[in-house]
Amino acid sequence: EIQIVMEDVEAPLSWPRPLPSAAAWLRSGTTLASAQVRKFVDSHPDQLGHLAWYAAFVEAYKQAELPHLGDIAYLDYAGAALYSRAQLQAASASLLEGFLANPHTSEASAAVIERAREGVLGLYGVSSATHTLIFTSGATQALQLVGENFAWSRSSLFLYATDNHTSVLGLRQYARRAGAACGIFGIRDLGSLRSGLDKAVPLTDGGNAGAPSSAALTEKAASADGPAASWQRSNPRDMGPNLIAFPGESNFSGARSDMSYVSELRSGALRWRVLLDAAKLATSPGALDLSSCPADFAVLSFYKIFGYPTGLGALIVRHDAAPLLAPSWSTSNGSGPQGAFGQSYFAGGCVASVSATSSFAVPRPALTEWLERGTAHFLGVAALPSQIACAAALGPPSSRRNHTLSVCREAFLHMSQLRHQTGARLCKVLGRHAEHDWWRVQGPTIAATFYFADGSAMPYGLVAALAHKRGILLRTGCHCNAGACMEVLGLRDEDIRHFYASGKVCGDDLGVIDGKHTGVVRVSFGTYSTLQDVRRWVCLLQEELVDRNPSEDDHKMCMIGTPSLPNEPIASQSVGAAPLAMPQGDAAGRVVAVKIYPIKGCGPLRVRRWPLDPSTGALFLDRRWCVAVEGRGSRAQRLRPLSAKQAPRLTQVRLGLRRRSGGMLSLVLSCKVASSEVELPLSASDAAVLLGCRAEVEGDAGYGTNDATASVGAGDANCADGAQHPGSGDGDIGRWFAELLKLPQARFMEAAVGEAKAEEVAGNTLARQSHFANAPSTLLLVSSASLREFGRLCGLAVPAERFRANLEVDFAEPFVEAAWPDAHPLRIGDAPFEAAGRCVRCQAIDVDPEDAASTGPSLLAALATAQPGGGGGKGPTFGTLLRRRGASDAPQIAESFQILEVGMIVEHTSARCAM
Repeated sequence: EIQIVMEDVEAPLSWPRPLPSAAAWLRSGTTLASAQVRKFVDSHPDQLGHLAWYAAFVEAYKQAELPHLGDIAYLDYAGAALYSRAQLQAASASLLEGFLANPHTSEASAAVIERAREGVLGLYGVSSATHTLIFTSGATQALQLVGENFAWSRSSLFLYATDNHTSVLGLRQYARRAGAACGIFGIRDLGSLRSGLDKAVPLTDGGNAGAPSSAALTEKAASADGPAASWQRSNPRDMGPNLIAFPGESNFSGARSDMSYVSELRSGALRWRVLLDAAKLATSPGALDLSSCPADFAVLSFYKIFGYPTGLGALIVRHDAAPLLAPSWSTSNGSGPQGAFGQSYFAGGCVASVSATSSFAVPRPALTEWLERGTAHFLGVAALPSQIACAAALGPPSSRRNHTLSVCREAFLHMSQLRHQTGARLCKVLGRHAEHDWWRVQGPTIAATFYFADGSAMPYGLVAALAHKRGILLRTGCHCNAGACMEVLGLRDEDIRHFYASGKVCGDDLGVIDGKHTGVVRVSFGTYSTLQDVRRWVCLLQEELVDRNPSEDDHKMCMIGTPSLPNEPIASQSVGAAPLAMPQGDAAGRVVAVKIYPIKGCGPLRVRRWPLDPSTGALFLDRRWCVAVEGRGSRAQRLRPLSAKQAPRLTQVRLGLRRRSGGMLSLVLSCKVASSEVELPLSASDAAVLLGCRAEVEGDAGYGTNDATASVGAGDANCADGAQHPGSGDGDIGRWFAELLKLPQARFMEAAVGEAKAEEVAGNTLARQSHFANAPSTLLLVSSASLREFGRLCGLAVPAERFRANLEVDFAEPFVEAAWPDAHPLRIGDAPFEAAGRCVRCQAIDVDPEDAASTGPSLLAALATAQPGGGGGKGPTFGTLLRRRGASDAPQIAESFQILEVGMIVEHTSARCAM
């Protein structure tokens, strides 16, 4: 057995700043006993002081008790703690010591739960004499219980720190529903809220553009409507009950809040009730002491503390705050339990008496009985005492906490010193690591942004991919903490909205948009962390990232746009994973519809016969033009194409093709809410291609002829062949779109072709692209059979128009196309294609082209629900992207154009599609 030799080293050393790295220690790769550690440290006091806290025995213990970890370097203790073999054996032994039945049936089981309840309270310095502990499924449900049951009123005020988990932000929904005022504050301003609201900013529907400040509060409060407008004019004594929420330790960066203010917040002018998110702080042994931190409510999750059991957490409530969560009731009117939102839900075990034939119901008086609805996770609760004991067996809380801090400190020192040959830092470490008393104000977490050697932002997805290859498990993104992410990255509310419109969703690997970081890399440490874990992490940074410049592969993987080339907002992305588990079939399909989208975001031009562009492999003229607006932030002089998600009214624009005098052609744009139509004349060369290929528009093979219609251009530019065509000026088409979209700054212009460099347009730049969203040179196929089957599964009408496909193909079986792997060959008529991935969907499929609004049940929600895992981090998928096989830059003559037309056969088996 491994002997526990961890000693209690409470007094911190005198830490010099900055501290050089202990490179020699890490390079040695040897395991040293405690005495050797001290001798080594004593000989290098200025360099290695933090290593006096390092418990070398953890290396051997980890090897013996965590064999299931394998060769993984685990750096995500902020996500979940690791469980050891000793913990599982102890849990099994505790469950096998006696029989445990439903606690509503067995008094013995109920007694086990009460002992566990008392044990957890003791772990945080209190007891059932002063606090009540309600078992929940985790910290998130504990927060939800506070929001649902808190005694909100229209005179209440709810403030939350910007650096808060998303689960805390969600409480504002309850507060606003009750008519309470809501606001935000910076965690460093916590102390100022003891006496007033000068450092708080009211929350508005439009969001808060920047960091909270006194000036911002005065301006916003004077102009806001509703409860938030009057909070400063009210007498604080007339307000309440008021709730303030903040984390004990940031799950984003590990920065800790000043808990000394809690008492003064509760006794100050606003009589705050304090909600402490202790989910991260409680993972550091001995860091959470509720006897000295009198928070009214504290929430935590046990899997973050012990690793086992999962699905179990707690809400800890001070007795003097319990009435704020208890329901009211009256036997006289028989209305049953009442809360801030009227009648309260009740369930088995939480009522003392109830009638099935009237509204009579009496809630149980004990808060644990009222809030622990149904049967508790009694086997998980019964395992908690054994987990507490296993943790205690490793040493005193201060020693375990200090060991973890020592490992984190070593990683921080290395990371802060890494530089490219240019002298620029590889990364910027966030949090409070650099403060003189870092061991008090900073938890064992490092959040950092990374940069290429040229100074541009490095996407976190690249770091994660390289770490995965080396067996290093870490976390990337915003970690469900949008406020901290916005603050440290300098993002504004409009940036978050723009990122979303560009296809960015929580949990994906899209780490850079328009040169801006969208998240960070987080490494976090715990009880079983070792210096070997740090060595592997630092080696990755030194060998893979130092002196690295961005490559095309880096850009494609997890970036949109570059510092010099803005990109079109994503409407979809290519991913390799198929969504629904559907039957595969070898039967050929038939093309039933062909659609071109000449203007990005607008409605389709429905055709029966149409050429493919030989230079791209996409349909000719597909997404040739766009409506663009100026970008935001530091890139305000760049033009950015609008998508249907950003401007839903674009979907109402209808297109037709009209023959003009002299053999010329025009696209005709109309919209039912526009006062007139407008023409977009095609160049002579484009018209020659369509006429030479005998292109046919659906319902009008000869094109509509109206020589009397005036030709209206978008600008003054001329084609090389002399034909007038839309340029970059604010011409009539631009004004038509500006009026239609109510965007005076809207510009209509031709998107560039291929992947050439950006062209200068009237002092602005627009990225050159001619592809479906961000999947180069592709067209999108959806199956009619798949649409019908999806509609049957979700019970909704599923119009094909919502999915904006180029080809609708009818296969005998639904979801045949979902099983095609990347590069799977197929043939449409005589044209060879290959599958290029699935199309990731967004809220655009909920926009009805008839009224440009999202009404009724959500197709996106139905799609995500029907797909295993909800479609994954990128989102649900529907439809398959196709890429031409063997596309080349052939001369653009009629003979070089291949044709797609309605009625063609789609063959997709390898045997029949040999190429």
